[in-house]
Amino acid sequence: MGAGELSYRVLGEPVAERGGLELPLGPPQARRVFALLLLEAPRPVSCYRIIDELWGDNPPPSAKVQVQGLISGLRRALRTPGGEQPIVTRGASYVLDARPEQTDTGQFTALTADGRGLLAAHRFTEAAERFREALALWRGPVLAGFPAAPEVTAYWEDLRLTAVEDRIEADLGAGEHDRLVPELRDLLGAAPYRERTCGQLMTALARAGRLAEALDVYRRWRNRLVGELGIDPSPAIRALHEEILRDGPGMAARDYAVRRETPVPSQLPPGIPDFVGREELVAELLAELAPDPGRGTPPVLVLAGAGGIGKTALAVRLAHQVADGYPDGALFAFLRGTTNEPRSADAVLGGFLRAFGVASDAVPADLDESACLFRSLVHGRRVLIVLDDAADEAQLRPLLPAGAGCAVIVTSRFSLTGLEQGRTAAVDVLSDADAAALLAPHGDVTSVAAQQVLDHCGGLPLALRIVGSRLGEKSGWALADVAAELSVERKRLDWLRAGDLAVRSSVALGYHQLAPEGRRLFRRLGLLPAADFPAWAAAAVTGGAAGPTEAALEDLRNRHMVQPAGRAGRMPRYRMHDLLRSFAIEEAAAEPEHERAAAVESALGGWLRLAEKVANRLPRSVLRPEPGRATRSPFGEADPLTAEPMSWFQTELPALEAAVSHAADAGLGELAWEIAVITSSYFDHNGLYSEWWRCHQRALGAAKASGCERGEAALLRGIGQIHLYWDDYPEATKALEESYRISERIGDPGGRARALTGFCVVARSTGRPDESRALATRALEIFTGIGDILGMAHLQTSQAVASIHLGRLDEAEAALDKAWRLCVELDDPHRMALVLRRQGQLQLRRHDPGGAMSCLRRALELLESMSDELCAAQVRLDIGRTYTTLGERQAATRALIDASSHFTSAGNRSSAAACARLLDALTA
Repeated sequence: MGAGELSYRVLGEPVAERGGLELPLGPPQARRVFALLLLEAPRPVSCYRIIDELWGDNPPPSAKVQVQGLISGLRRALRTPGGEQPIVTRGASYVLDARPEQTDTGQFTALTADGRGLLAAHRFTEAAERFREALALWRGPVLAGFPAAPEVTAYWEDLRLTAVEDRIEADLGAGEHDRLVPELRDLLGAAPYRERTCGQLMTALARAGRLAEALDVYRRWRNRLVGELGIDPSPAIRALHEEILRDGPGMAARDYAVRRETPVPSQLPPGIPDFVGREELVAELLAELAPDPGRGTPPVLVLAGAGGIGKTALAVRLAHQVADGYPDGALFAFLRGTTNEPRSADAVLGGFLRAFGVASDAVPADLDESACLFRSLVHGRRVLIVLDDAADEAQLRPLLPAGAGCAVIVTSRFSLTGLEQGRTAAVDVLSDADAAALLAPHGDVTSVAAQQVLDHCGGLPLALRIVGSRLGEKSGWALADVAAELSVERKRLDWLRAGDLAVRSSVALGYHQLAPEGRRLFRRLGLLPAADFPAWAAAAVTGGAAGPTEAALEDLRNRHMVQPAGRAGRMPRYRMHDLLRSFAIEEAAAEPEHERAAAVESALGGWLRLAEKVANRLPRSVLRPEPGRATRSPFGEADPLTAEPMSWFQTELPALEAAVSHAADAGLGELAWEIAVITSSYFDHNGLYSEWWRCHQRALGAAKASGCERGEAALLRGIGQIHLYWDDYPEATKALEESYRISERIGDPGGRARALTGFCVVARSTGRPDESRALATRALEIFTGIGDILGMAHLQTSQAVASIHLGRLDEAEAALDKAWRLCVELDDPHRMALVLRRQGQLQLRRHDPGGAMSCLRRALELLESMSDELCAAQVRLDIGRTYTTLGERQAATRALIDASSHFTSAGNRSSAAACARLLDALTA
């Protein structure tokens, strides 16, 4: 403590000091209040408690005012030079803000705890010195000179005598038995019923060779105990008496004091030498586990996570790092919570009690009695307890200590949210960097093969350690070989095993603990197209109702067999680790094939139905065909994101892409092409052309294999549109021609008209406006014949564009007027924006840049409100042209640069080139 810091003493007359000088605390009543606050610190003491302490049952009417005056006086006496007040008010109570090291009671407690740690380590001389330092703090009876409650003085006197006995125990260990005999006689005379003092006197006499005196001490003490109290000596002192009778001559040469000391168990298993990662979590947990004299309850940390996630390795590492702070022992128990027969709490307690020297026949048979004995045994000691693989809260509760000096680390596959004591720390997979560090000793982690291995292991420490173990077997395996083996999903779990380590067996432990309906749900989740899924998809593959399915999912989450993946509105989402998913797929393979096929079709049909509902709220594409024959499942009816199409598609896109592949693999060609086509609405709106192309190519193969010609034609039209965006007109023409031929063969006029729409763009983009206009006229006739108003609006606009290129401006205006009326009939603001853009181009050709700018700005406003950045970029290109015509170079440059960035990122080369030409002209 600093020279000017306050210190407080109650082990004797109560005093407060600053810099070694006693402070005037005022009258005796003020000193009594000070003593009460100090003994209770840092707990609050109510005003009514102080009144009761001072006046008992007869307080004066002004008692409360007098207490306030006494507190004010103490505050003046204790105020620091900086004006800080150590006595603070909390409601109707007062608290003395004193750290343990500021009080002689706190110093006494710390010194005796250190002494017991040294005693347990058999460092007897140092231990005795520490106890002497603690006892030197006593200047007389606690609260000397002041009336105090008998239970208070008895409590502190018992602590003092226990410290004296601890010091004697240390002196006995150091061989000071001869010197101790007189002191022990005096102590036993002053406290004749203290069994430990009697045993120490018997030990000292026996070690000094004075066996007859040792036996006489026991005889007299036993007679007094029986005669005055009517009880017999305890088994422990009777055993000492028998030992002296049996082996008395040898006691002087044997270290009986050491043998009778409480053992210090050290049960921690060895740590993993190559432990890597989790630095932030480790630092956070170490801070919580660090010994803290000021805390009131022991820290209980529950490390919860999936099997193979590294919970035990983390727990053991933490335990070894804090073990020095818990010198009275380190206990470890494997609770077998993921087996069919978890260890009972009484069996674990029996092991703990025996580790502390309790004889087997002295271990209580009753669980509650064992728990009480264990808590009593570790009270006042600093013991670290590691409980590995806990089954549930009931198994843990009897094993938890009450003493604040202890600490507990628990590992479990369950979240254990019902545990009243402690907190849960979720243990997740390793980060990419930590996983790479774990694999680094076995090869170049920057190589393609290493990245593939890391992807397949998914950050699961158990899988990575198995890979490392197999690479280290000197069997000739290289990372490239491992990557090839793990790339085959059906063989992945077969390969991930080494000795008694195996990912499959780790997952199986949790799987077989599930109820039958839980096992069915878990394996059916392996039938979903992606590891990330909404809750309704689980109901779709099991055919269950939403409520019970969500409850079963939460049970899997509590067991860390699935992880929460956020919420989409009110709909929870989950994710299954890839290796757990591989296990689920294996288990599902044992189900009848027709049941698996029905479950897959149900889930994919749910995604199709929802995607259609959401796509209907996006700008409708003229390329989108009428619905096909695939079954729409009723699941996910209440999905709240149907009102937020962009967010819904962004969240579900990985699942939709996987659904196309899943349907293709399952031979569900109709589902594959319908999901792919409906998802193209989102691809188109966001310029995701590469993703769109891959999705359509995957679905195209499935449609061909299943004979879904209508789907094949629709997919080819989409592929043609992608090539148009990429300015690849030969490939676009090839895809559109094939689409047209199929549509003609199956008698699909809408399909023919949509293919003609694509041909119209090819002709216009390759400098053939006459041909473009003729194709638009043909397509328009078909759309008019089948009553497709959207197609009619689109083709009227296409005719207008061709007419503008041909200089037939009046015809263009007439076509745009018709297109506008159709858009109004459709109530389609996106299509209106496209018509406005073309009207702007028309006005610019008529040398009316002001009129053009008015149309273009209205179009841009509509498109930006719908977040259609690519169509908006086309409008900005036209705005740049218009500003150039108006001579506003800076505004033109800003608009063109903005448009160019979107075209470049989307791969639209012709539009990007148009921006570049205009910018070059402005620069020149």
